[in-house]
Amino acid sequence: MSPQSGIAAAPSKGAADENFLVGSWLLPARLRPHVALFYNVVRAADDIADHGTLTAEQKIAGLDAFDLALRGEEPVAEGCELAARLAVRLGEIGVPIGHARALLVAFKQDATKNRYADWHDLMGYCRNSANPVGRFLLDLHGEGEIGHVASDALCAALQIINHLQDCQDDYRDIDRVYLPLDLFAAAGIGVDALDEARAGPSLRWILDRVLDGVDELVAAARPLASTIRHGGMRREASVIVALAEALATELRNRDPLAERVDLSRGQKIACVIRGLWRAMTETPQSLDDPAAAYARALVQRSGSSFYGAMRLLPQDQREAMYAVYAFCREVDDIADGLGTASAKQKALANWDAEIDALYAGNPQRMISQALAEPVARFGLRRGDFAAILRGVETDANGPVIGPSMAALELYCARVAGAVGLLSVRVFGCRDARADDFALAVGEALQLTNILRDVVEDAEEGRLYLPHEALEAAGITTRDPGDVATHPALPEACATVALSARERYSEAQSMLAAMTADDRASLRPAVVMMTVYDRLLERLVASRWQRPEERIKVPRIEKMWIALRHGVM
Repeated sequence: MSPQSGIAAAPSKGAADENFLVGSWLLPARLRPHVALFYNVVRAADDIADHGTLTAEQKIAGLDAFDLALRGEEPVAEGCELAARLAVRLGEIGVPIGHARALLVAFKQDATKNRYADWHDLMGYCRNSANPVGRFLLDLHGEGEIGHVASDALCAALQIINHLQDCQDDYRDIDRVYLPLDLFAAAGIGVDALDEARAGPSLRWILDRVLDGVDELVAAARPLASTIRHGGMRREASVIVALAEALATELRNRDPLAERVDLSRGQKIACVIRGLWRAMTETPQSLDDPAAAYARALVQRSGSSFYGAMRLLPQDQREAMYAVYAFCREVDDIADGLGTASAKQKALANWDAEIDALYAGNPQRMISQALAEPVARFGLRRGDFAAILRGVETDANGPVIGPSMAALELYCARVAGAVGLLSVRVFGCRDARADDFALAVGEALQLTNILRDVVEDAEEGRLYLPHEALEAAGITTRDPGDVATHPALPEACATVALSARERYSEAQSMLAAMTADDRASLRPAVVMMTVYDRLLERLVASRWQRPEERIKVPRIEKMWIALRHGVM
C-alpha cells in the first residue's frame, strides 16, 4: 500500500480465483493482454473498497485517484499507474473507458453502503459492479449492443453467486451484507444468522430465494452466445453460462456457511465441455426463449411426476403447461415458505400486480414472461390465475385445520380446479362441459392428494379433512397430530374418499358425452385422472394403516395408463 494514498500497488486476487474465465485461451491472443490489464486495474480498485483499515473517506479518495488516472489526468497518483496505462491502451484500440469508471462507482458505493433493502436495490448495485465487465468484453470484440441484455444478466448472476459464496466472510470481515434485508425480515431472523457455523432453516430459505433470482438471471443469459459473432468470445460466454449454472446448483445443495462452495476441477472441466458443445451445436434459431427455458427448468427441478407427462405434449402445449405449472409452483412455495404471514401476503399481492402487468402486455418476471405466449395463443383467463392466488392465500394466512366441506370444496376449486380450467384451454377442448370437467377432476385430484398426505400435512400443523367427516367418525380433537394417529382416521378418510370418487365419476360421465375429438384433446387430463383414481384405490385399500409408507402408483403402471390412452 502507498502510505500517502492508501492505494494498492497490486491486486490481492488473481484471475484463477474468479468464478469466470479471465482472458482465457478461448479469446484471441491479441486481446488477452487488454483483458488482463483491465482485470488487474479493476481488482486493485476493488481492494481499496474492501480494505479493512481504511476509512470510507480514504477509500473514496483512493478511488477518485483511480478515476483521475482513467480520465488521463496528470500527475498520476502513486499506485494508479496501471489505471493510467489502461486509459492509454483502451484509447488506442477505441474501447470506451466508461466501463472501468462505472465499476469505480460501485466500489465507492461499497465504501459507504453495507446493506441492501431488496432485490431491486441489489440489482441496482450490480448494474455498476458487474454488468460493465461483460459490456467491456463485448466492446473489445466489436460485438455492438445486441448482447447487452443477456450479458448484463450473466454478469449480475455471477456477482450474486459470489455474494452467496462469500456471505459469511463479507459479514464477519467487513460487516457487509448483500443478501436482501426484506428476505431476512420475511424469515424472521437478523443478519447475525450469517455468523453461525451452519445455515439454519430460515437462512437456507433466504439463500434459496436469492438463488431463485439467480436462476432467472441465468435463464436470461443463455441466449448470449447466439448474439456473439466472434467464435472465441461465443465459446467463452457459453462456458461461463455453464459455470454459473453449476455453481447455482452447488449453492442449493451445499451450505456456504459450513464450507467454501466451489466447483471441483472435474466439474469445471465438465462445464467447459458442456459450454463448448452448446456453442458448436446451438444456433439462434434453436436456442430456447429464456423465459420458457426458466419455466421448464423450474418444473424439472420440482421433481413433479407431471413433468414426464408434460414432455409428451406438442411443443406449444408443452411450453404452455410448463409455464402454468411454474406459476403454480412459485406461488405455492410462497405459502409453504418460512416467511411471516404478512410477508407472504405482500408477495402474493405482488403476483396479483404481476398478473395485471401480464394482461397489460408488460410482464416483468420470468414466469409471467413465459406465460405471455400461452395467454395469447390459448386464451387463458386472468380470473383463473386470480383464483389460484386466492387459494394459495388460504395456506399463507395460516395452517388450515378442519375446514367445513364447503370451504374445502372452494379451496380445491381454487388451487386445483382453476389449474384445470387453464389446462383444458391449453389442450384445446371446445366442448361446453370442459370447464365442469376441469373442476370435477381438479377437486378429485386435490382430495386424493389430501388423503395421501394426511400424516405429512399433520407434521406441518395442517389438517385438510373437513370437520363434518371428523365428527361423523367420532373424532373430536382438531390437533393435526392427534387426528393423524386416531383409530377412527380411516373412517373419516373414507368419507372424503367417497366425495373424491363421486367427482371422478362425474368427470367420467362428462367425458363420455363429448365428441371423439374433444375426448382426444383431453387425453393428458384423462391420464392424470386415471393415475390418481388408481392412487385413491390404493389409499382406500391401505385403510391409512401405514402412515410411514407413502402410497403411490408404480411407474410401470403409469406408463401403461399413458400408452392405453394414446399419450405415449
